Amino acid sequence: MAERATNNNTDPPGEIEFTYRWYRRFLHELRASGYRFRSFSESPGHGDIVLRHDVDLSVDAAVTMAHIEADLGIESTYCVLLTSPLYNPNEATHRAALREIESLGHDVALHFSTHQYWPAAEPPSTAEIEQRVSEEQSTLESIVSPSATVSFHRPPSWVLGREFEAFRSTYAPAFFEDIGYVADSSQRWREEPPSIDSFPERAQLLTHPGLWGRTDASFADRIAAATDAAASHADHTAREQFLDGGIA
Repeated sequence: MAERATNNNTDPPGEIEFTYRWYRRFLHELRASGYRFRSFSESPGHGDIVLRHDVDLSVDAAVTMAHIEADLGIESTYCVLLTSPLYNPNEATHRAALREIESLGHDVALHFSTHQYWPAAEPPSTAEIEQRVSEEQSTLESIVSPSATVSFHRPPSWVLGREFEAFRSTYAPAFFEDIGYVADSSQRWREEPPSIDSFPERAQLLTHPGLWGRTDASFADRIAAATDAAASHADHTAREQFLDGGIA
């Protein structure tokens, strides 16, 4: 079950911690400074932030962040892997979590891994990419009502700044090259840690929910926690289905 971060302290965020408390306070400060949160279906203008989450590690953490944003009246886009070794969007618990995120007013979109299909050194054609993306989007449509937005998992250079007719890429120039891009990948901010004073006038803000928690922790500890949680969930499910209930 996802944690609910209920601390409503909205003092200035100060030194960055990868905690839900810091995240809530930072979003509050952005809104108080006049920033508006937009979806990928809109062209970001002055003072606009497009908020995106790549759900690499933890669906539970994504639900927690989705509630934080909903409490602040903020809508964002949660991008979901169909090929994750850590969660399965079609499994009942994870399916319910994704629908909960959607019910809070957020967009749920595809987080597509090119690495499942092609070596990074062998870029496929646009048609090949669009075909594979379409296949995965069809699967996601059986779970939620996904947006037309697609983010790429650990994106190879040949998707950066590239336009696609079949879907809206989070790495298209309008969202990646023409505006600020602030990302917490591996808990290493792309350029510098975000602050209210230096935040771009318009930007895409990317977080990975599994890197955040109730208390601060290192990147390695977050990875360990995610793999432990996935193993525990698999163990519980296997015991419930095969040991407790028997095999039909």
